[in-house]
Amino acid sequence: MMEQPTGGILGRLAERVLSLVALGLVVLAGVALWQMGPEGRAAIWSAIWRSALWLALAAVLPWIARLFIGRVLEAGSNWAGLALIAALTAINLIVGLILMGGLPAGGWGWLAALAALGLAATYNYFVTEYLAEQAGG
Repeated sequence: MMEQPTGGILGRLAERVLSLVALGLVVLAGVALWQMGPEGRAAIWSAIWRSALWLALAAVLPWIARLFIGRVLEAGSNWAGLALIAALTAINLIVGLILMGGLPAGGWGWLAALAALGLAATYNYFVTEYLAEQAGG
C-alpha cells in the first residue's frame, strides 16, 4: 500500500514556491558570478579554498588530543579539560586568522567568524568528551 502524502494542497504549493525561490537564487548567484570580473571571482575562490582548509584543520585538530587525553584525565579536574578545549579553540582562532589574512571586515564578517569559532569550540568539546569516554574517564 502506498503512503499518502501529508500536508494537503497548501503544503505542496509551499514546496513548489520554495523550490522556485531556491532555483531563482541559484540562477541569480550564477549570473552575478558570471558578470563579476576575474579579480572578484579569484577572491571568491580564494575565500572558499581558505575556508575549506580551515574547516578541514578544525575537524582534525581535536582528534590529536587522543595522544594525551590520558594525562588530562589524570589531572582529575574539570579545569584541565577546559584548558584543553580552550587551547584547541585558540589554535582554531589563530589558524583562521592566518588563513583569512587578519581580522574580519564588517559586521557580517565578524558574525560569520564568531559563529564558525563557536561551532569549532562546540565540536572540540564533543570530540574531547568522546575521547575521554573512550579512555575510561
